[in-house]
Amino acid sequence: MPTLADTLTPHQRTVLSYIREFQQKRGYSPSLADLAVAFGVRSKNAVAKVVMVLFRTGHLEKDPKGRIKIMEQPQAEEHLPMMLPLFGPIAAGFAAPVEEQAEETITIEDYLVRDKSSTFLLRVKGDSMINAGIHEGDLVVVERGKEPRVHDIVVGILDGEFTLKRLVKEKGKYFLKAENPKYPELHAREELKIAGVVRGIIRKY
Repeated sequence: MPTLADTLTPHQRTVLSYIREFQQKRGYSPSLADLAVAFGVRSKNAVAKVVMVLFRTGHLEKDPKGRIKIMEQPQAEEHLPMMLPLFGPIAAGFAAPVEEQAEETITIEDYLVRDKSSTFLLRVKGDSMINAGIHEGDLVVVERGKEPRVHDIVVGILDGEFTLKRLVKEKGKYFLKAENPKYPELHAREELKIAGVVRGIIRKY
């Protein structure tokens, strides 16, 4: 669909861009004399005609004295979450009839993130959580400040070092356990803290 700017000639768009840059740098609008000098014309009438077109098309406004009014700076487009249709369920075992109607529309952000201010991502290195379906290179979605429960997958701080493991409790003591039999259980010599609880994983194929 054509926009208002599409109706302008290249010269008119150049003048409009110059006025915007002038306002941004100096805090006030250029006069017709300023525009005449900038575009190398002797008569202010030449630029006045261009300015009048920009007034008529709504690109510029006049102040009460008929001068070019300082324009609102164009606002950056608000980031809108990407909405995706949710189909399903899909059988991971035997084939099932195709469901063509989307059940609902969701955003990945809403699905994975409960509290944006407390959520961060970590990239996984190593294979110690492979049996929990977490592979090297995956991004884990971690929520800070959430009270961890036993068997949660957490970002632990074990004696000052960060690690991604499952939180386990036996005989009244907490420790961290890998989801790969090649790796030993991790017991704190001095201190075990939890930096965050894993809320989900992101993997790109």
